[in-house]
Amino acid sequence: MTEPFNIGYANAQVYEDMLPPHYYHGREDIDLVRDHLRNIYGNPHQHKGLRVLDLGCGPGRVTSVLADYADTLTGTDKSSGMITQFSSQFPDAEAHCIDTETVVAQFAGQHRRFDLIGSFWSMSYPLLECFETTSSDGVTVTSDLDTGTARAHTLINHLIDLLAPNGRLVMLFFDAATPEQHLVTRLWERIHPFPGTGRDFTWNLLLHELHDAEAAGRGQLTTHRIPGIALTPNIDAALQWFRIGHLNSFGPLADDPEVIGEITEFARAHEHSDGRVLIPSGVHLVDFHTSTDPAIHLPSELR
Repeated sequence: MTEPFNIGYANAQVYEDMLPPHYYHGREDIDLVRDHLRNIYGNPHQHKGLRVLDLGCGPGRVTSVLADYADTLTGTDKSSGMITQFSSQFPDAEAHCIDTETVVAQFAGQHRRFDLIGSFWSMSYPLLECFETTSSDGVTVTSDLDTGTARAHTLINHLIDLLAPNGRLVMLFFDAATPEQHLVTRLWERIHPFPGTGRDFTWNLLLHELHDAEAAGRGQLTTHRIPGIALTPNIDAALQWFRIGHLNSFGPLADDPEVIGEITEFARAHEHSDGRVLIPSGVHLVDFHTSTDPAIHLPSELR
């Protein structure tokens, strides 16, 4: 029997149980963020005074790295279960149970500013929701391509509006070109095709808008694509990751014997000799910095 739709992103315990660690050259995804922030700010005790926002914070798994640098901490997630867990972990934080598109518009309208905004694995969802929504009943198209693109443009520009001078937007965004995501794409397109160019559409939208913002003098964009793996202890755990994490416990896919067979075949193809499954994955590390001073690229002795 299928779990409730989207339970993996509504229930913090289910999320923790199904989420495999993701490794990139020996480092977990949290380590990528921690190392990146240390390269920018130094150790937290040297720079603990930032206004920090974590969008799509979930239970606060990656927020813990941001919080080390925070004077004030804000977390948002549209799942009440996730926000409850986030608030228990960060009781002094400001917490909002609200979707990303709505909250960034509200905060931008209130002229709120943050020194550091994080979005880890989560920004693809609100961008995709500019075009369609997925529920237990299936995929519903909510906007045509032009209207949805305009919504995505507004969302990303509101996001940049929230950055204070010298502020940073730091993201982890999935790589659609990996074998893992190719399989996810094939499975979901049994139900409905992805908009635009397909599975990479939300990434291309984000990249295009941030490049345009850089060209308009609003900041400087850095991206780094990093290959890696998601590691599960066995094939059954790999199945759960795909069923709950990627297919959102959507019954027509998660209970389809053909789908289960395709996932199982994929997992076996990537099974290690000890029974663990090394799922080929990849991530884009994104940093948009609102500084436009070209001197930041000079060695310190030449500034």
